[in-house]
Amino acid sequence: MIRIVSAALRATVQDRGRFGHVRAGVPPSGPADPFAFAAANALVGNDPDAAGIEVVGSPFAFRCDDGRVVAVTGRDIAVRIRDRIDGWTAVFARAGEEVRVIAGERSRFVYVAVSGGITTDPVLGSRATYLPAGLGRVLQAGDALPIGAARVDPTRAGRRLAPPQYQDEQVRAITGPHAERFTEEALAVFFSATFQVDAKSDRMGTRLSGPTIAARQGEILTCGVLAGAVQIPSGGAPIVLLAEHQATGGYPVVATVIAADLGRVAQRLPGEPLRFAPVARDRAVDVLRDERRALAAIA
Repeated sequence: MIRIVSAALRATVQDRGRFGHVRAGVPPSGPADPFAFAAANALVGNDPDAAGIEVVGSPFAFRCDDGRVVAVTGRDIAVRIRDRIDGWTAVFARAGEEVRVIAGERSRFVYVAVSGGITTDPVLGSRATYLPAGLGRVLQAGDALPIGAARVDPTRAGRRLAPPQYQDEQVRAITGPHAERFTEEALAVFFSATFQVDAKSDRMGTRLSGPTIAARQGEILTCGVLAGAVQIPSGGAPIVLLAEHQATGGYPVVATVIAADLGRVAQRLPGEPLRFAPVARDRAVDVLRDERRALAAIA
């Protein structure tokens, strides 16, 4: 078991997501920062589908009943097991030893992986928490969660991945699919302006304030949406959809943030700037492949 000592502001079990149920109104959920989550699993040697914990706020601490390799990833984080260690590093925790996450001022979403993964009962094929539908719950101090059997290899300790450039305010996006509903001037503003992250942002989407991006044909017929889609509501303030995005939307989508940059959008704090840079689809695919190669190499 993994035993929660302190549960921060909000801690939930997540895996890669609950796919194939959007038609029933259930979004994928999963981690807001997919790369950080995948990196934590890779560092401890877990299967990519293994479940871990997404943490918001502090303090968060836990113990495991037996010796395990653990990793903590995210923005501006470290971990303390006997000594303080930088995040994005595999660490061996002895049986019963307290592991404490140290969240910095710029921290937003933090991911905790334990070798063997969390093995709570799946619902609709996933262990991901989606609170609006009552799938899973917020963890509390004193909770004990089952973890899978794993060949614990202490020599993994010290393996490290370089975190993304979370301080970089520019993210890459593919134009469309409703670009024809925007004038050339509106598209030029979208890809040149600096927006600010709104305090109302959450796991459903990052809301932005700044220049108004107006669609010349107004709203569209309802269509399916996905994480990364940049919707433009009638007020002209962009919304970048994240893990808990709605199943469908009636706002035109001016662009889609590439998968490799989506975590950096989710990790931006209220008031921080954000800019969009156009990128070709082929380049977006190459970047994602490079990212997956790096994860496979460390795993």
